[in-house]
Amino acid sequence: MEEQESIPNYNSIKIAIWLYFLLWIFEGALRKWILPSLATPLLVVRDPIAIYIIVKAFYMKVKFVNPYVTLSAIFTLLSLAITLTFGHENLFVGLYGARIMLVHFPLIFVIGAVFTKEDILKMGRVLLAINIVVTIIVYFQFISPQTAFINTGIGGEGSAGFSGSMGYFRPSGTFSFTTGLSSYYILVSVFVFYFWLSKEACSKILLYASTIALIIALPITVSRTAVGGVLLVGLFAFIGSSTSMKSIIRLVITVFAIFALFTILQKTTPIFSVGTEVFMSRVDTANDQDGGLTDSFFMRALNGFTEPITTLLNSPLFVGNLGMGTNAGAQLLTGKRVFLVSEGELNRVGGEQGLILGGGMIALRLFFAIGLFYSSIKLPNKYKLLPVTFCGTALFLITQGQWAQPSMLGCAIMASGLLVASINIKMKTN
Repeated sequence: MEEQESIPNYNSIKIAIWLYFLLWIFEGALRKWILPSLATPLLVVRDPIAIYIIVKAFYMKVKFVNPYVTLSAIFTLLSLAITLTFGHENLFVGLYGARIMLVHFPLIFVIGAVFTKEDILKMGRVLLAINIVVTIIVYFQFISPQTAFINTGIGGEGSAGFSGSMGYFRPSGTFSFTTGLSSYYILVSVFVFYFWLSKEACSKILLYASTIALIIALPITVSRTAVGGVLLVGLFAFIGSSTSMKSIIRLVITVFAIFALFTILQKTTPIFSVGTEVFMSRVDTANDQDGGLTDSFFMRALNGFTEPITTLLNSPLFVGNLGMGTNAGAQLLTGKRVFLVSEGELNRVGGEQGLILGGGMIALRLFFAIGLFYSSIKLPNKYKLLPVTFCGTALFLITQGQWAQPSMLGCAIMASGLLVASINIKMKTN
């Protein structure tokens, strides 16, 4: 009893993390449909919550400060000083860029420190339920004209859809842009695979409904990132579950069940058939442009690692462009939403901060991703499935996710934080 009473009560921090989580999913809905006149300030609606979580974590002596947090803060503060002294000198743009690593990045380790396994699974069940609602919205966005209210863009103006194929557009769901929706479905798939492969309690009706929703959603997102990301999560789920014959049998049953659902939906659901045709048309178009299926899916990811190296080697030692690589920063500087640095994430980091600080930040994120995978894979078999499956989304988001885009940043923080928490489950239960 005394040992239980000594466990800190982190409820206030957990409530704030849940609010951060919900605002990540519905921030776009607020900016498009509910409070369009406040679209610009709502861009940073999660920032005050993130600051509160960090301050509260310091106050409650949560052990979240580590070399990753310390080094990222040093690199960012030095970049901010250079930016305001020798760079573009715009304070608001500099702070907007700095907040990514100073305000949001530490949340990964706060979530990892305070969330228990039940907290993770509870969030997973909620995510499965929300997935059904989001997919219904995506369905109506896909079949509706871009002039329809459901396809209204940020601030209630224009359209939130992005060019797709065959006259159909990529929907954005409850997010500001389609990139947020793609990363969302990749994270949802972690819990779909996990609850299918594990013995953890989850309503069968909820799991079946959310699985069907995910399968229907993937083609009508018209997003190669979403489909490729879910397949990557499936690969990591296979790695994490291949620990015993029972796990392998459960995995085979899961694969057959998902394949059967796919076949049934293809033959009985017209919108699924249309979505699949549109998606494959877009893949074919991308193949013609990029040089084949391998280039369309895999070379983009490979180039995301190789191009920054080339760019860094040709960069000055220090660059004062912090925040310039974000769309919001570009709009403040030029009045236009453009990529002043690079659309690629690691290229953006290097282009904003230069060879020394940018290279250091890129190395930090790559080592962080490698460290998380190593920590996950070396866990005992009974603890391995959840964190290894999380690796399928978190490692991609850490190394390739466009953190300059608020929705993808929110997903990266949540996915990585839940991964760290799942790695720490063994420590918390011992």
